[in-house]
Amino acid sequence: MISPYPIVAAIDFGTHGTGYAWAEVGDEHGPGPRGLDRNTQIREQWDGSRSDYYVKDLSTVLLGPSGEPTAWGHRAMLDWTALARAGRHTNHTYIHGFKMALKPGSTAGAPVLGITGTTIDTPAKAYPLVVGSLRRMYEIVREEVEGSGYLERQIRWCVTIPAIWDEAEKQLMRDAAVEAGMPADHDRLILAREPEAAALYCQIHLARVIAARGESTTAEVTRAGSRFMVVDCGGGTVDITAYRVVATAHADRRRLVEIGKVSGGKLGSEYINQAFVDDILTDRLGGRQVVERIRRERPDALLEIMQIWESGKLSVSATRGPDDELTIDQPVYVTLPRDLDELLTDDIRKSLAARPGGSESRIVVTTEEVRRLFDNVLRDLVELVDVQLAAMRQRDGAPDGPEQVLLVGGLSGAQYLRQRLLSHFGDTVTLVRTTNPVGAVLRGAVLLGYDPELIISRRSRYTYGCNVALPFEPGRDPVAKRLEGQGRVMCNDRFHRFVRIGDTVDTGGTSGPSPFIPLQPTQDSVTFRFFRTLAEDPRYIDDEGCEQIGTLSVELGTAMSLPLTQRLVQVRLGFGGSEISARAVNTHTGAELDTTLRFDSSY
Repeated sequence: MISPYPIVAAIDFGTHGTGYAWAEVGDEHGPGPRGLDRNTQIREQWDGSRSDYYVKDLSTVLLGPSGEPTAWGHRAMLDWTALARAGRHTNHTYIHGFKMALKPGSTAGAPVLGITGTTIDTPAKAYPLVVGSLRRMYEIVREEVEGSGYLERQIRWCVTIPAIWDEAEKQLMRDAAVEAGMPADHDRLILAREPEAAALYCQIHLARVIAARGESTTAEVTRAGSRFMVVDCGGGTVDITAYRVVATAHADRRRLVEIGKVSGGKLGSEYINQAFVDDILTDRLGGRQVVERIRRERPDALLEIMQIWESGKLSVSATRGPDDELTIDQPVYVTLPRDLDELLTDDIRKSLAARPGGSESRIVVTTEEVRRLFDNVLRDLVELVDVQLAAMRQRDGAPDGPEQVLLVGGLSGAQYLRQRLLSHFGDTVTLVRTTNPVGAVLRGAVLLGYDPELIISRRSRYTYGCNVALPFEPGRDPVAKRLEGQGRVMCNDRFHRFVRIGDTVDTGGTSGPSPFIPLQPTQDSVTFRFFRTLAEDPRYIDDEGCEQIGTLSVELGTAMSLPLTQRLVQVRLGFGGSEISARAVNTHTGAELDTTLRFDSSY
């Protein structure tokens, strides 16, 4: 449904960078997706940035001596560098990559360190930083929108999330957004899966895009009936989904049906960077203790090294040999800042100079080392794409030509990544890149906030259900679950399924309704406990892998005067959006109770 609010604003909060965009929707019919995209306001210049135009500020923060944020983004990096060069940085902490810590266990090997030693490695530590980052963007957008004559209450907000996040991380992001100032109303605050937003951008913004194979090849991803995979290569995660294009009565409002299976992993650009620190810097500069000393005493020099490596990493290219093996074309040269001279021994400098192409003032990352650093991530990425292609064929049939694989995100700019995929898949796929791979998610999030039903349907990642009592089956049900009363013998803790893993669920649609009656005549309310599992058809709510995700209680009220079998409560679950909603109705009183299931945030 097209947004009833005159303004749609999106915040793309990423591991490496964060940005925002907003647009006027217009009248109740809206300007259409293409018109909306043309009128989208997006910021491309950031305080402290050395680049003229970039749609995102850095996702970084500088904390003062008391732990309070003193600067964000590029400005935080500049202030930190100035403090370090003046030797006044020891009571400050510079942090980046903190979004990754919202998912427990995702920070192993990830660069989420405050340079002074504060480790952001749990949701509890990351959460206040996420709130602060979102609040900063919220306040900037609100000021711009209000300066254009609108009120904050006229804005629908859309915040992006990785597709591989579970409900607990989604809950944390929603809570953080609300704490940052955004509305708690689910109709005014939407969470958008990043690859879905990118897919919408590529449907609306460009009719045809350039394939990665060469300028002479094009690929069509907007034709009704066509299908494509989205591979979103971000800083912390890689998200993969697949869609088929569906025509509508409006020529410019084609919609997408999810046909693959959401997949991905901790395979983003930051993991390649961390491997560079662990494997290359540690080796070349004389061990971990030397690197940690640099981190403490000259962190500005370490940041400069990482910026040089980042630039070199994206320009890495390879040549395919007669045996179809890829060979990296040349090493990556990382010049060392002069500020490190006093921290490096003569032996270290001699060792650097003794390497082929080396000198006392630079590190040579050999072609074999470059390949190894990339392949730590690309090996798993290629496997995930293979699995997604198989899921597409199983779900949607064999393709009528090469599968289209759309690359977005910052890491998609790496030449070697594209060459690696092409080398593995050959003519079975056509790689596609947009002209704006970094801004695709951000602009697409505005479109998704404008009309969430541009995504027609999604596939359920889990089997969802609730606890019920059903007739006891001797010899099958355990005695421990046997309940007797009112002339009935029941089995407690049975799993009532609403949707099965892999099922297609329509956006805005619901399951059911499923009717339930109280177990005991004295019950004046009915409480439902909801569960999820990867199993297709669990029998009990305590089967292995079943996880409780929320509760919902319904008061029976005047229905208590009815016979037990007439005290009906109907329950529906809504699965089509980025989050799960629940609705229960007392059929006698007509009272309804709506909720979005809250998930354990793990902190």
